[in-house]
Amino acid sequence: MKREEAISVLKELLGNCIGLDGHSLELAPPNAPTPMKDCYQIIIKGVLDQETKQHIQEISTEHKLASQTGNMWKTKHSINKTEPDTLIIYKPKTLA
Repeated sequence: MKREEAISVLKELLGNCIGLDGHSLELAPPNAPTPMKDCYQIIIKGVLDQETKQHIQEISTEHKLASQTGNMWKTKHSINKTEPDTLIIYKPKTLA
């Protein structure tokens, strides 16, 4: 997504998702060559409750964005601990 759109979505997330307080939010710049220069992503790291995840999904859908979730750290030492989530919001590739 373009930088301006990513910033707008970030502001909306922060304004509507109370559960994001204290979580790490990152606007990841594109690391691709020129044709993909407007491919910013929003990365959220932290332990997210179900309500916050649902709000994030609703906002992503509203902006026609995709999201991908997973655990940031997965080691045998952290099996019984609450593991932080990593959620990436991005503009999906569309077929022309």
